[in-house]
Amino acid sequence: MPLAANNTRGRSVPAKVGKYEILQEIGQGTTGDVYLSHDPYYGRDVAVKLYHAQPDADSQSAKVARKMFFNEAHIVGKLQHPNILPIFDAGEEDGRYYVVMEHVRGARTLATYCKPDHLLRIEDVIEIIYKCAKALHYAHGRGLIHRDIKPSNIMLTPDNDVRIIDFGIALLKDADMSVIQGIAGSPSYMSPEQVQSQDLTRASDIYSLGAVMYEMLTGFRPFRAKVLAKLLNNIVFSTPAPIHTLRADVPEELEDVVAKAMYKEPEQRFSNGAEFAADLTRVYQSITRQQHDGIDEKERLSLLRRLTFFHEFSHAEISELMHASEWRDYGTAQDIVREGEMDDRFYIVVSGTCVVESNGVGLGEMETGSCFGEASYVSGVKRTATIRAKNPVTVLSVSATLLEQLSTECQLRFNKVFLRSLIRRLQGNAKSD
Repeated sequence: MPLAANNTRGRSVPAKVGKYEILQEIGQGTTGDVYLSHDPYYGRDVAVKLYHAQPDADSQSAKVARKMFFNEAHIVGKLQHPNILPIFDAGEEDGRYYVVMEHVRGARTLATYCKPDHLLRIEDVIEIIYKCAKALHYAHGRGLIHRDIKPSNIMLTPDNDVRIIDFGIALLKDADMSVIQGIAGSPSYMSPEQVQSQDLTRASDIYSLGAVMYEMLTGFRPFRAKVLAKLLNNIVFSTPAPIHTLRADVPEELEDVVAKAMYKEPEQRFSNGAEFAADLTRVYQSITRQQHDGIDEKERLSLLRRLTFFHEFSHAEISELMHASEWRDYGTAQDIVREGEMDDRFYIVVSGTCVVESNGVGLGEMETGSCFGEASYVSGVKRTATIRAKNPVTVLSVSATLLEQLSTECQLRFNKVFLRSLIRRLQGNAKSD
């Protein structure tokens, strides 16, 4: 494998890995180093992770490296979720393994935001962990347990999107190749059952994500000790310091959510990532509601009743739906959704006028009562247009995650009206073609 010139750390880097020309080193890890390359065929920058060379191919460490490579190449390569870093290619060269991944320029890991003097806003932390919980729910639904959720394995992009990375020690149900001996994960974020080498379920990842959220909110890990044995003992038997004692502005309801994610007994935690995400959504809405200008629920219900979308809903159903929604105001020229973003929300304009743009070109306007976001709500695709407030605008955004928690009657009513709205939108697009 040819070597390029020494990098700034005085270490030589390969000039090429497989078909990929190496531009520079961008990261170092315990299992391998990461390099920046450019894929001319697809016209995109990529990150090439080259696993460390093993002097003895038959050694235990070499066997572990091979299993980690096959985990990432075979397991993660099959996952397609916006918040899981995709793998594009994989290979072996001169006895060394490599995987080729998406390169997100300017991204940082969450470890950057786990310091007491560099914490994010509470609302931002909720949104980040929400996306992680949804991504884990997707992975768990495909039989995958990450086993090493920690701040340094979660990237935050410049536009505040999330990518979960490093599935090297993941467990895949009924897959022998995922059984990696001698590696358990990062001690500070291990669940009690992981510390005790018990069988792991998705609840272990839920615990680890709760531990990450604890640290992002406070700047401190839930459990700290100078001696590993004491740290592991604390994880199994001790209770972390209450979050409000470390950060007074954290709401009690959010502290309760973190505590539930970190219960010692797996069956007492959230049953899955979607349930975790739903509780985070409720807390987020509660926080934003308190920051609103004081309009009461009765007044909001009256405003919604006048909109065509809600004509078939009963008062009780509108009230219930409001609990799965967020009521938000936007100032003139403020973006409501941005082209290329991805979320699972459906939007209804309660008052005001919005402008629609794609690639900088104006496509039209939306008045009070208009709906948008149907495609992202249904299939999770990236938004194809930017919706911006032309004048002061109020919108109601309906969360697909929370809608699943509502009564069957309310869900059926919403789906019926929503589908009618979607059909009208598709018919309108067809007529304009």
